[in-house]
Amino acid sequence: MSNADQLIAGALRDIAAEAGPPGPLADAAWRAGRRRRVAMPVALAAFIAGVIALVLAVALPQAAAPGPAAAPAHTRLVSITLSPGPAVGIGALNAAAHMLGQRIRYLRLPDVQIQVSGPNVVVTGPAADEAQLKTIATPGVLNFRQVLLYQPYRGTTLGDAGLVNRPTLALFRKLNCTPGNVGTWKEQVGYAVATDYDDPYAQIVACGSSGNKYALDVAYVRGTQIASAAAALSRPSNQWGVLLRLNSAGASAFTALTSEMYNKYFAAAGGNPSTNSFWLDAIAVVVDGNVISTPEVDGTIPSGLAEIPGNFTRAQAEDLAAQLRFGALRADFRITAVTFTVPSSP
Repeated sequence: MSNADQLIAGALRDIAAEAGPPGPLADAAWRAGRRRRVAMPVALAAFIAGVIALVLAVALPQAAAPGPAAAPAHTRLVSITLSPGPAVGIGALNAAAHMLGQRIRYLRLPDVQIQVSGPNVVVTGPAADEAQLKTIATPGVLNFRQVLLYQPYRGTTLGDAGLVNRPTLALFRKLNCTPGNVGTWKEQVGYAVATDYDDPYAQIVACGSSGNKYALDVAYVRGTQIASAAAALSRPSNQWGVLLRLNSAGASAFTALTSEMYNKYFAAAGGNPSTNSFWLDAIAVVVDGNVISTPEVDGTIPSGLAEIPGNFTRAQAEDLAAQLRFGALRADFRITAVTFTVPSSP
């Protein structure tokens, strides 16, 4: 209830209490004068109307016109400083700023500015968009890799260790994946720079967000072979994913990979995720070293169209599409500072 409503209700209660009929213990003086009070209801009605009008005149302007203290606060801004690992030239910094601008325009984020500042790139926008601005500032390197070994969190390893080279197998045994540790697992195995886990010609180990552990083959299809990417709602699962269209080289490589995996493992897998063949028939979609999803290959895919499935929200799918649509950043940028400011009044 508003202040005006409370004042009006209180006034009406007070008037009713004063004008209401007396109880059974009323004295004789009141009974003797009741005839003189016959005209009282008319006067009382006028009095009530006057009080209500007075209350409205006083209270409503106060409720409708708040003072300066109730004015909305200024929107906070967040500035995210991105620093490249090794020092890069101004050309690479400008290219990164341009690509980040493309991602932001694709996502239709308002009031976001990107500038090169010394050896860094700074992204500034509304503080409410902090999480999304951090996400689109990631490199966005995509690789499709066959799963060679899979170990669910606190589960049994499946796949074929004979397909994994010795250095990678040693890293797999060393790696401890836990749910939510996608930002820290790389340190366990000495992955210090992006080329350690983004090298398309090397086998790697990786974690998924649920704590699953993988040993993955070389990348037969790479993000540089993507012609377009867009977030889309998958009709069968009613979940958000990312649809990819590969260029001619990527389409040929994807056809060859899916054909070989399907012919070797699909029949033996029988759709059973507890078998070795099922996981050898799975393609890991890897972005910046992290496993995003691992769909099973249930047939040759000759069209050059691929889908990244996953339990994405719409915003997550759009963020991923923005990262992949315009290619990866040329340098391995890290977030080195996050600052908040309040713009001054005009």
